[in-house]
Amino acid sequence: MKIGHSLLILMVLFYNEVSAFTKCQSSISSVRYVSHCPGDALSWHMAASKMNCDYIEQECSKSLGLDSQRYTFQYHCLINSWMNATVEVCALNRSILGYCAEFNTDGALIQENYHADCRKFNLPCPNIYNSAEAYKYQSCYDLVYNRRFLSPNSSQERLLTTYLLVLCLVLLRYV
Repeated sequence: MKIGHSLLILMVLFYNEVSAFTKCQSSISSVRYVSHCPGDALSWHMAASKMNCDYIEQECSKSLGLDSQRYTFQYHCLINSWMNATVEVCALNRSILGYCAEFNTDGALIQENYHADCRKFNLPCPNIYNSAEAYKYQSCYDLVYNRRFLSPNSSQERLLTTYLLVLCLVLLRYV
């Protein structure tokens, strides 16, 4: 009977953690795409003050039956699901398990990005961390910043190559 009781307690705890993954519509209205996320605690707190999540009317934790002391609606700056943008958003914080935290706009929630195992980075993240402390793991943002840096150059190179090819064909025609 003790095993059954323990299993029931674990299921309740797991349900509460999974419930934090449920859509919070108030988060969607707060999303702002930004060129970069804060790199330290002071910058994070300054950005949080500007975003002013405390004054957004929402009942996400209450409607999901979550402990409002543990799950708080607060500022986040995270990568998006496609790892091609960074977003500021007010959302319920949650425990992230060894991957970069992302904001999924379709689901209106914070979750792990399973394509970005930050435990393998040069400056690794821990196995568990709070999503509201994502600024401590700058390598996650580098995934976005590096893509931005590489993508325009490669598309510009393709455009230049195409332009030169067309120019050569035009010149050959008149020779």
